Amino acid sequence: MSKTSKRTSWAFAALLSIATLAAAGGCAAPTEEEQAEDELGVSDLNLSAAQIRSPYYWGDKFLSMYANKLEVGTLEAGPTPLAKPRTVLLVTGVTIPAAWFKPIEARLQRDGFKTVVYEPPALLSGSLFKASEDLADVVAKIRKDTGEDKIDILAECTGGLIARHYVQSLGGDQYVSRLVTFVSPQHGLPKARLAATIAQWPALYDLTPGSKFLTAVNAVSPPKSVPMTSIYTCSDLYIQPYTTSIVPGATNIGLCNKFVDHFQTFYDPAIYLIMHDALVK
Repeated sequence: MSKTSKRTSWAFAALLSIATLAAAGGCAAPTEEEQAEDELGVSDLNLSAAQIRSPYYWGDKFLSMYANKLEVGTLEAGPTPLAKPRTVLLVTGVTIPAAWFKPIEARLQRDGFKTVVYEPPALLSGSLFKASEDLADVVAKIRKDTGEDKIDILAECTGGLIARHYVQSLGGDQYVSRLVTFVSPQHGLPKARLAATIAQWPALYDLTPGSKFLTAVNAVSPPKSVPMTSIYTCSDLYIQPYTTSIVPGATNIGLCNKFVDHFQTFYDPAIYLIMHDALVK
């Protein structure tokens, strides 16, 4: 891979709040921000500051790259459908539009679930404390609309962090039956601060190890009344180190026998079955 290609990959990953690809070539800018911009290859992208700092720009960029993978055609045969349908809330991560969940949503509906997809405001680039509180309001509305006492949550990446905080510390354990997260940096990302220097999103500062948000999340264990499963891939190019997804007290499932791409978790039928099993156990 050329130096320019490496830098471009860095920029994409960083602005997704998952800036964990191998470092690109050295740089010699005099200030921290200039150094970060050079290392991330921002100058190579020929983008405006507004584009660089827009979560929607990056959300559209990655969604278009994987559009073919996310198309839902004829589905394979699935597990026996639920005898009694119940609602599962699907929560997106930073820069992840709701459309990413189309393959998972289609399979869940095939298998007897009722689905609601939640795309947080500003694609979850704001304060993660606030996003956790917003999630509480979303769950309350779903319970009111469906009449269900409890729902399940399946959350991707940073969505898994706000869901965990909601369940552990904001009373969500009373309203959630099961919590399943996938490719979720539960202990933060070492390169998040570098990404924050460019994007200036509060979520990236919250994802920096040692932040107040991460300290609050990891100071509390998942409640025993809400089984939690964390699914991750050891070959994830973005969520590194992969051990950041391991949650003490949860069922941790590592996809480590072969290369599994970060975004593959949205559309791979075999990975879906792991999610399904966690939701029905």
